[in-house]
Amino acid sequence: MQTYIDHNATSPLHPEVLEAMLPYLSNPTANASSLHSPGRQARSAIELARGQVAELVNSTPECVIFTSGGSEANNLLFKGYVDPDDQRPVVSSEIEHPSVLQPLLQLEQSGYRAIRLKVNSQGQVDLEAAQKILQENNPQIFSVMLANNETGVLQPVQELVHLIESDDCLTHSDATQSVGKLPIDMKQLGLSALTMSAHKFQGPQGIGALIVNRKPRQVLISGGEQEKNRRAGTENVAMIVGMGKAARIAALEIEHKRHHLSQLREVFESKLATLPGVVIFGQGAERLPNTTYFSLPYYHGETLLMELDRAGFALASGSACHSEVTKASHVLEAMAVNDDLALNAVRASFGMSNTLQEVDALVSKLQDLINKLPAIIRQAAV
Repeated sequence: MQTYIDHNATSPLHPEVLEAMLPYLSNPTANASSLHSPGRQARSAIELARGQVAELVNSTPECVIFTSGGSEANNLLFKGYVDPDDQRPVVSSEIEHPSVLQPLLQLEQSGYRAIRLKVNSQGQVDLEAAQKILQENNPQIFSVMLANNETGVLQPVQELVHLIESDDCLTHSDATQSVGKLPIDMKQLGLSALTMSAHKFQGPQGIGALIVNRKPRQVLISGGEQEKNRRAGTENVAMIVGMGKAARIAALEIEHKRHHLSQLREVFESKLATLPGVVIFGQGAERLPNTTYFSLPYYHGETLLMELDRAGFALASGSACHSEVTKASHVLEAMAVNDDLALNAVRASFGMSNTLQEVDALVSKLQDLINKLPAIIRQAAV
């Protein structure tokens, strides 16, 4: 049986979420756009979930646009809200998820100006450099993630937003990795838009949301009038109900979850530090409570993952969207980590199902793998 320590890639469905979804999966569900009683019941279930999702991040239900996940939400943000008549740039960071970086690149190819803020050696956006850029380049859209999916490093989003002088700038954060792990208040952060994905906080895969306080200039998916004309297509009632339930559970359990995950990570990193030559990326910055991105000398990341997989441990080499590609992480490259070390990087991301016993077993296996290395290599790592 595998010990799953890859919760930043996806988290197991919460039993209560599955229970909430089952009636909409096992019985015929009416179209939520229909006026008859079953249709109204489906609509009511969707609107309840919309309120639960909004409440989790201190927003309002009318701001929630349900999407197929975080990637669609980010694409809708950049492609639907950019103003072609506005000469101001779009500002983001160089460590964003590909679902932000790729739309940003496409905007550049279409003639828009895009600026990517640089990060320091800990993987945090450099506030001093950002202040100069934001003063000289007042953005029409600003987007920096709340926490990086690879390193877990938290970004100074609130401080960055305060540096923006324009009142009409659309301030957005991809909070996909943060929702359910940390308390989030959009109003306190100064955000007008936020991205989330249900499967990162024990909801179903294939459902997410863009929460935004204005209408798009154009929609990605046109057709019907669903989601107040912001995203066409018959709503997936079961998935939306599941996301709402997961949001409600996350809101109730956030402090308990943060305590449990922090304990696992602290114990893991204290034991990891006893292994020769281990490097933990972003260790000097505030991070998500569940994430450790580390490198073992002389063990290529993919080799280490395969060895751990054979031993019954499921970890990751970084972003799951890039896990088939053998190249150094763009996040570690932005942090000026050398390629040899970056190619050895492995991510452990804990969840509520993990235990201290599993942490001990993982560290023990890592020690065994190091012991298998020739003595001359082990000594060089010290």
